[in-house]
Amino acid sequence: MNFRMQFIEHQYDLTVLEHHLDTFGHVNNATYLQILEEARWDLITKRGYGVDVIQATGLGPVILDIQISFRKELLLREQITVHTQTQSYQKKISVISHEIKNGQGQICAQAKFTFGLFDIKTRKLVMPTEQWLYAIGMD
Repeated sequence: MNFRMQFIEHQYDLTVLEHHLDTFGHVNNATYLQILEEARWDLITKRGYGVDVIQATGLGPVILDIQISFRKELLLREQITVHTQTQSYQKKISVISHEIKNGQGQICAQAKFTFGLFDIKTRKLVMPTEQWLYAIGMD
């Protein structure tokens, strides 16, 4: 079963804070992963698939691969927006993309995450449920 459908774009706004910075005075590369994870949690939680649902169903997201490129540094107190959109779902595997833009609309980072829906009991990827597809932006 291949899912090639349209998914909504989600936006997550954030202010770069002191704890995001490294000794160079800009956001550390590892911190980008945390910011992108916050954006994904914001998306699925606002669409009804928070930690409570994951604990109740035993089904939750698992990351399989990450590709990220850094294009422009993020600095202290910058207002940024993370744009998140699921790109595809083929069988048990999905790709979600992120763009981090600064207040001037410039792309500062781009990332693609390959992920699947993981069954905590069987320890295997499973086919996406309707509830999960909705959570990741399918209307």
